[in-house]
Amino acid sequence: MRRLLQLTAALVVGAALVGAASAGAAEPMTKKTPTAGFYEGTVIHYFDFGPIKLKAGNKVAPIWAVTNGPTGQHNIVDTVPGRADYSPLWQVSMVTWEASATPRLLRSAADVKAAVRAGDVTVTKTATVVNCPVLGFGQKRVAGFSNGHAIHYYDDGPVKVRPGNKTAPLYAPMNGVAGQHNIALENVAVGQTEYPPLWTIIAVEWKTGAHKTLLRSTADVQRARARGLLTTKATSLVVNCPVVA
Repeated sequence: MRRLLQLTAALVVGAALVGAASAGAAEPMTKKTPTAGFYEGTVIHYFDFGPIKLKAGNKVAPIWAVTNGPTGQHNIVDTVPGRADYSPLWQVSMVTWEASATPRLLRSAADVKAAVRAGDVTVTKTATVVNCPVLGFGQKRVAGFSNGHAIHYYDDGPVKVRPGNKTAPLYAPMNGVAGQHNIALENVAVGQTEYPPLWTIIAVEWKTGAHKTLLRSTADVQRARARGLLTTKATSLVVNCPVVA
């Protein structure tokens, strides 16, 4: 990305993802490829899920967006998965080249800071926080189910969100059979990102004496519940789990 202009456009699009909270079915999805960024001079990629409304106590990391950089300028981050300071939640700072300066590629936080010291750019920290989990770097893929099929996602852990964020249900069997995984929305597939990666955990518990089966879809959960075999209970826990495969 270049640029806060493009990031801002992405945030406007992403605003559709953070409307009223949802605990229902999946909405139509569209293809979206990972976004390129810079980290310590190298190109990395992340999913851009747009802005997020946070409660206090969340860990955030900085992301710099150049508003008027040269062609090939991407947003810049200063941490990646595996580092203690990593967070998929990024607070946006706008970087603007001065009229007297010649814009050049900024490929690291050190580049940004050097440009500030030289008086070539100004940096304005905003209140906007975006949910942009970085892909790769040895993250463990967690297995799950969606519509009877195996999926995989990164578990970026719990997030404290304010009302107004859109979430989807993630059914978590507490006492299931061997091979049971959490169950996400129907028809979630890699590259389809018009779904909220924020999942509200729904605890699923088989009743004593019930014949347990492998639950591979939300329909499986609903049928078993209708037969009185298990109970479901919405929790207050929201996790950030982008689907990756």
